[in-house]
Amino acid sequence: MSGIAAPAIVDADRPGGTTESYRLMAVFVALVMLTAMLGAFFGTARAPAVIRAVPQEGSPFAQLMAARGNGPFWWLLAIASSQTLSAGVMLAGAPYFATYIMDDPKATSTLFAALVIPLLLTMPVWVWLARRLDKRGAMILAGLLLGGGTAAALATPAFGTVYTHLTLLVAGMGLGGVQLMQFSMLADVVAADAATTGRRRAGMFTGLWTAIESGVSAFGTMIFAAVLTAGGFISSDPSRRVTQPAGAEAAIMIGQCLVPAVIILMAVLMTFNYRLTADRVQ
Repeated sequence: MSGIAAPAIVDADRPGGTTESYRLMAVFVALVMLTAMLGAFFGTARAPAVIRAVPQEGSPFAQLMAARGNGPFWWLLAIASSQTLSAGVMLAGAPYFATYIMDDPKATSTLFAALVIPLLLTMPVWVWLARRLDKRGAMILAGLLLGGGTAAALATPAFGTVYTHLTLLVAGMGLGGVQLMQFSMLADVVAADAATTGRRRAGMFTGLWTAIESGVSAFGTMIFAAVLTAGGFISSDPSRRVTQPAGAEAAIMIGQCLVPAVIILMAVLMTFNYRLTADRVQ
């Protein structure tokens, strides 16, 4: 919701300029997040507790030490972090890609829509594929779709706006599978750890996962900014087109399409070596 609506709210052409627009966007996103969190809180208020309380690991350092010997967790986290990093680079570049490559700053909203809609609609398909191919196989297929759709967007100048949205539809299908498999495979890691240690440490694993993944996602913006800098991009409001040097638009294409695709391919190659399949979990 935020990805689609926020770019439409932040309209530099409206009276009041970008400051008021960004303030309005912030309020909108905050309300969406607040509603979601309250829904989760009250929706689970009467849920029965089916797992007895267990001792916590303590400080973040103690949690790291407790998890250090769990190879499948760190391998899966590396795969997921790579996928998250690629998504972070793409999200950072979307407004610039819409403005300078597609010549339409307002296309950012439709690009997000093309990415998110198939993500939501294909979830049942990925559940079915995970049963047919195993979760690792489904993760590999999802990564190939995500990377292929992302790389295909490099041909946008030749084929136009409609083509770009079609490539993002393919990427969105892959992103849906990647996100679903990440957390489904994490649940397998937690179950296997409980079977070998006798302790339910889901909170520890998910806490480490969330902290590391958040940092990785933010690092994606730094990577895209570095690519723009290397291309000589002239800093400006992404919704206001300015004359750029010859290498700037090429840098936008590389940062938006090529760099994420390479990172996703690395994640696919790593997934081939992931060993905690459904048979091992059983």
